Amino acid sequence: MGRLSSNIEPKLKICLVSLAPFVGGAEVAMERLALGLERLGCKVICALGSKNEVGERFSRQEIKWVYFPMLFTGKLNFPYYLWALARFRKYLAKEKFDLVHANDLPSFQFVSHAARPLGIPRICHHRYIFDGEAIKWFLKFGVEYHVFVSKALRKDLEEAYPPLASHAGEVVYDGLPLPKLADEKTRLELRKNLKLPEDKTIVLFAGQIIPRKGVQDLIQAWQILPEETKKKAYLAIIGDDLAGKGAYRREMEALARELGVKADFRGFQKNVDEWLDTADIVTVPSHIEPLGNATLEAMAHARPVIGGAVGGIPEMIVEGETGLLVPPESPEALAEALVSLIEDPALVKEMGKAARRRCEEVFSLDRHVENMLRVYEIVLGEVV
Repeated sequence: MGRLSSNIEPKLKICLVSLAPFVGGAEVAMERLALGLERLGCKVICALGSKNEVGERFSRQEIKWVYFPMLFTGKLNFPYYLWALARFRKYLAKEKFDLVHANDLPSFQFVSHAARPLGIPRICHHRYIFDGEAIKWFLKFGVEYHVFVSKALRKDLEEAYPPLASHAGEVVYDGLPLPKLADEKTRLELRKNLKLPEDKTIVLFAGQIIPRKGVQDLIQAWQILPEETKKKAYLAIIGDDLAGKGAYRREMEALARELGVKADFRGFQKNVDEWLDTADIVTVPSHIEPLGNATLEAMAHARPVIGGAVGGIPEMIVEGETGLLVPPESPEALAEALVSLIEDPALVKEMGKAARRRCEEVFSLDRHVENMLRVYEIVLGEVV
C-alpha cells in the first residue's frame, strides 16, 4: 500500500471491536482495514466478542486480537455484564488507545459504555438495517462519529431514527485489495482443478445462502431460461447458511432438484478468489444489501455483476456499464438479465473491464484506509 497523498503520518493506536459471531462480510472488511492501517504505521488491536474462526483467520494474517465477552445491557445477567464491562474498561485504560472503532452497531453499545468515562473517542460503523428503537438502544451511551457503508443505508437508518441525522458522520465505502487478474491459461487450469466445464459460460453465486441473498430467485430464474441459453451456461453456487448450520442451503438444493435446475452447490469455499477467476458472470440478487462484499470482490476480478437494485448495490454497479441491475424478488427480470449476458460474451468482457476500473477508482483498499484515517483525524480534532 502506498503513502497517502495527504502526507498523513499515522501513529495512532486503534482498537477495532466486533462481536464477530462468524466470518461474514463485516468481519472480512474489519480484517482488511486492520491490515491496511498497520501497513501505514498505525498500531491496531482487534477486540472480539467470540472465540471462533474469526480469531483464527486474524491470527493467520498476523493481526493482533484479544477476546472479551461482550454483552448487552438488560436485567438478565446484569452482574455479569458489569463484570465484563469493568474488565474491558480496564483493558482500554491500560492500552491507552487513541480511539475505539466498533465494526457494526451491535458491537458498539458495549465498547461505547466502556470507553465513555475514559474519554476515548468512539466511532460507530453502520453495516446493517435496524429499526429506530434498536438504534436508540444501541447508541444509549453516546457516540462521537458515525460511518455508514452506503448512502442508501444512511438514508434508511436516518428515516428509522431521525435524531441520527443531526449526528456527526459520513459515508465511507468499504475497500478491498485488488487482485492480480488471471490470464486465460490460468483460468482454464483453475476450471479443470475445480471440476468446472471449460466450454461453458460460468455463472457464479458466492456468498451466504440465506433468504435475503436471493438464491431462490436465481434458481427460479434459471428454470425459465431458454433451453438454448441453458446449454451455453453453467450455474455454480458456493457458500452456506452458517447461522442455520446449512439448513437453508439444503432447502435450496432441494428446490433446484424439484425444478429440474442443474445447479452445482459446492458449500463453503475458502478459495473464493479462484472461483471468481474461473467465473464469467457473478450474480448478487439480494433483497436487502447495505453494500455487499460479494459485488466488490467480483468487480475487482473484472467480472460483470447482475445485482439486485436495492440498498448500496446501485452505488457499486453502474447500470449497463459494469453490470446489470434487476428488481429484487423478480426471477423473470433476473432471467432476462442472465440471457442478455450469456448470449453476448463480448459484452461480458467489456463490462468486466469497466467493473475493474471502477474498483480501482472508488473501492480500493488504499482509498478506504485513506478515508478512514481522515475520519480519525476529524474525530481526534487534530492532524494525525
